[in-house]
Amino acid sequence: MNERDETIDLQELFQILKKRLILIFIVAFIATFLSGTYTHFFITPSYQTSTQMIISNLHDDNLITHSDIQVSLQLINTFNDILLSPTILDQVIEELNLVSTADGLRRRMSSSSATNSQVITLTVRHEEPLLAYRIANVTADIFREEIPSIMNVDTVSILATAQIPTSPISPNLSMNTAIGVVIGLIFGIFLTFLLEVLDKTVKTEQEIENLIGLPVLGLIPSMTTEDFK
Repeated sequence: MNERDETIDLQELFQILKKRLILIFIVAFIATFLSGTYTHFFITPSYQTSTQMIISNLHDDNLITHSDIQVSLQLINTFNDILLSPTILDQVIEELNLVSTADGLRRRMSSSSATNSQVITLTVRHEEPLLAYRIANVTADIFREEIPSIMNVDTVSILATAQIPTSPISPNLSMNTAIGVVIGLIFGIFLTFLLEVLDKTVKTEQEIENLIGLPVLGLIPSMTTEDFK
């Protein structure tokens, strides 16, 4: 295919899109509207809050050695597992009178720590911001009380308590609306080319010449009753 053919093909594609531009915009608008409406009215907002703790071993002289820090760093994954274990979460459920199991509560929580850091971050997501705040802080308090008896840890300090979240972390209305726009445009373009492929009618004399390979000798104009009169 030479450059001229490629240019003609591109022109034809743009003409097809231009011819059904209104259809593409309508489909994109409907997809955007449905995405925004579903996000706003049918997806329950989720709120997130976090609390931070630091774990260390202290000697009688209250001096932290390099060895103590290395031991804490090596055990940090164990501390994360204990924090989200039924031993801690069952007490949280009892303390807050939650209608949930330890496994169900754990799915709303995550525990993490940065590389070579003794700081543990507990994150809680919930549909109720006040309950997310209470779960995070109560879990941290119970963990601080229980961990010395579970492992050889002398000190668990709360670096930052959880705050009541004021805005939901999900759903993201702007992002979902933008996704709706993109999906709508893609589907509109796909529908445009599908209709073009399915449309077998001949509309111009050029199409007739291409189909039969003969030149058009004449045209019969469209006439109305008024034209005959």
